[in-house]
Amino acid sequence: MSFIPRLCIAISVALVLASVGAISLNAQTPTENSSTSTTATAASTNAAKAVDRKNSDVTANVDTVRVTVSSAAAKPINSPATPVPQTTDPDPDKWQFQFSPYFWLAGLHGTGGVGNRTVAVDESFRDVFDALNFALMGTFEARKGKFISLTDLEYVSVSDEKATPGPLFSTVDAGFKVFIFDQEVGYRVLENSEKGASLDVLGGARVWRVKTDFEFGAGILPATRIEASRSWVDAVGGLRGKMALSQKLFLTGKFDLGGGGSQFTWQVFGGAGYNLSPKIALIFGYRVLDVDYDKNNFVYDMNQRGPILGLGFRF
Repeated sequence: MSFIPRLCIAISVALVLASVGAISLNAQTPTENSSTSTTATAASTNAAKAVDRKNSDVTANVDTVRVTVSSAAAKPINSPATPVPQTTDPDPDKWQFQFSPYFWLAGLHGTGGVGNRTVAVDESFRDVFDALNFALMGTFEARKGKFISLTDLEYVSVSDEKATPGPLFSTVDAGFKVFIFDQEVGYRVLENSEKGASLDVLGGARVWRVKTDFEFGAGILPATRIEASRSWVDAVGGLRGKMALSQKLFLTGKFDLGGGGSQFTWQVFGGAGYNLSPKIALIFGYRVLDVDYDKNNFVYDMNQRGPILGLGFRF
């Protein structure tokens, strides 16, 4: 109960007690004559009526205050016109981290080769489980305010028995071991906390390590096996965005391109996420990573693409 209703009730009680005291005092005072008694009685009656009117006015005021307070309490805190933020950061001045292991069902499409021996690869993501030997993938993000550090690591070992060997051999078993280390830093250029939307500018380096192992079956030429590996670094830059659709569901995407070690490389990812809890999110989407490397008698002109599924852990 607020101060005003309490004050009104206290005044009302005080007035009632005062009137009771006045009536008791008049009852105990002796009358000297009838006129005096009549006058006192009339005065007492008038006083009682005045007290009753004051009590009625105070009671009405108390009721009015109660109704006003009840109406204010019943009114919702957030009216329909009040925007509700979709996402809020715990403290933008402190470091925030997110680790996201993921599984990328990426097929290989392109050409690989060593020297004058090349193979054509067309391994769709439907065949990934048959071709995949080992995979390790994950991202780690650190952010403080508008500054961001993003690390993406991927290691994949695949074998393709359906690769095309060319006219000189009957069959080929092509094996690829690909290690990609992507380190980027960025700055948040746009942010709308009410809509849960943000846009980051990113730039950094993508480190590649590719090892090939080709086993050619005898054809016009005798059976042979060729192994080789190369490493290179590409400078990359791009954008990353995010937009909340609700407290649980959000959209996210990333695009970058670059080169240097290779002739050209580019990447695009688009997907959606669902917040299972304030600290855990389920992420799913589609990713394409393309690179064209043809140097030093080594060819790796490949396009990896397919659906991706991961979990994000915030801490």
